[in-house]
Amino acid sequence: MSLRRLLAVARKEYHHVTRDVRTLLLVTVAPAILLLTLAYVFSFDVNRFDMLVLDEDRTDLARQYVAELTSDGTFRVVGYVARYEEIDDWLQAGRADLALVIPPGTADKLRASRHAPVQAILDGVNSVSAEQMIGQLDARTSAFTFTLLPSSASSPARLDVRSRAWYNPSLKSANSMVPGLMGVVLSMSALALALALTRERELGSFEGIASTPVLAAEYLIGKALTYLGFGLVSSLLVVMVATFWFGVPFQGNLLSFLVLTACYLLATFGLSMTIATFVKSQQAAMMIIILVFFVPSLFLAGLVTPIDNSSVVARVVAVVLPATHFIVIARGVFLKGLGPGGLLAPMLILLSIAGVTLTLSLALFRKRIE
Repeated sequence: MSLRRLLAVARKEYHHVTRDVRTLLLVTVAPAILLLTLAYVFSFDVNRFDMLVLDEDRTDLARQYVAELTSDGTFRVVGYVARYEEIDDWLQAGRADLALVIPPGTADKLRASRHAPVQAILDGVNSVSAEQMIGQLDARTSAFTFTLLPSSASSPARLDVRSRAWYNPSLKSANSMVPGLMGVVLSMSALALALALTRERELGSFEGIASTPVLAAEYLIGKALTYLGFGLVSSLLVVMVATFWFGVPFQGNLLSFLVLTACYLLATFGLSMTIATFVKSQQAAMMIIILVFFVPSLFLAGLVTPIDNSSVVARVVAVVLPATHFIVIARGVFLKGLGPGGLLAPMLILLSIAGVTLTLSLALFRKRIE
């Protein structure tokens, strides 16, 4: 074996890798991105729950109980309400994950060695998060009770947490996951659009278009409108699969869902068109969109567990991903019966992403043969 020939082959392959952006990304950047995202598959722990408190007991013991629950930051009090009817507004808007209701006379029942029930109302839209809330709340409540009462008591009274999940009472995982996964599967239209743009350049058919009077903006918008129509048809099919096959309840309005889906599709189209302006082949476009778009949407957009707000990087990535906001929309429409008014914030974010990315893709696109 010749060392000189071996080094020559290695040098040749080095130049091949460094000159091919697709291969370079595959062997250098791709493993780091995959590790960053796939690591979330094995970490379903939720670090923080936003808690609403309805304290009807108004005693030192009730305040001590709330303080004990929030002592390490896992439960965070985001507000206090005076009436039971206010809880629904907080949970529907997503401003709280659960509401803790402490009935009047709780402290008196404990002092009289009687069981004292407290109610925990959970947002059951995310079944994984809700089940963890129940476990954490039960464990912390038991620990608080045994530190409060004398150890000599043979059968000490305790706080008894009565949990109730709203919007998904059975905490059925399909009711939570199926609407959330729509944000991932409907991205196929964006991938198809990127492949269509790169395919014409790759196969040479773009030369015929470049010689016509069609403007660059007309070319891109025309393609986007076509795939928008097909994307909305696809959304009808996924709604049918979700409701008739998986039995997910559809509480909202179908027309409102289509309008919100159109906002999501436009945001994904803007991203895919921007990516397509930088690459010249279908293979490169597919790889980049899968690594930057699909995989993060599965694990970083709040599909399985809530977004990790303690990490700045995770929070920024989640805000940029359109799937993050569509997961909130799909679950809100299906399980909570919300419309555009109740989902105004995620809708405006999607429209902002669409506006920025579509404008950027139009500015970068050139109708010329390179």
